[in-house]
Amino acid sequence: MRSGRVVRDRRGDGRPRERGAALVEFAILAPLLFLLLYGIIELGLGLREQLTMSNAVTTGARIGSVLGTDLESDIAILKAVEASLVGGTDIDVVTSVVIYEANPDGSSTGNENHYTYDPADPTCAWNPCPDPTHPSFGGYGSPSGWVPTDRDTALPDPDILGLRINYQHEWITSLIPWMATPASWTADARVRLEPDVFGS
Repeated sequence: MRSGRVVRDRRGDGRPRERGAALVEFAILAPLLFLLLYGIIELGLGLREQLTMSNAVTTGARIGSVLGTDLESDIAILKAVEASLVGGTDIDVVTSVVIYEANPDGSSTGNENHYTYDPADPTCAWNPCPDPTHPSFGGYGSPSGWVPTDRDTALPDPDILGLRINYQHEWITSLIPWMATPASWTADARVRLEPDVFGS
């Protein structure tokens, strides 16, 4: 004879089963969430570095545009780049800075001055040192291809000065194989030299 008792499901309202399902779902989604988080961090740091380099290259190009044929033009450009990076992106990531004569389409004419950052001499931290007033003056670039006095500031078609910073971006994670090595990036700016309207 059947009793009047009602046998209840010991699982109650099913919450333990729901908790287990949520745990499995979290285990599946967590790696994706962490990957997304790391991706956002990497993207943010990369964009920050690009903006810093863009500001540095633009500042340096403007200095070069104003100074034109001044013999201290190159060292002034390099010091402006250096000052723009102090306190921001570590200048040690810069592999080289190139000052060049640009075509109207932005490409280089081949007249280029290449410099590398070398803090061994704090009074002129660039190699070769393009400061004509410095004892270690080493000429304009290595190789030297565009001496300031060769730059044309006459109207109607003054030269276009190009400035390129080559640098390496260090990834903080290595989640993707190509992130295991630093990325080589560049920042470029081009500007016409200020016309020497007074003939000075």
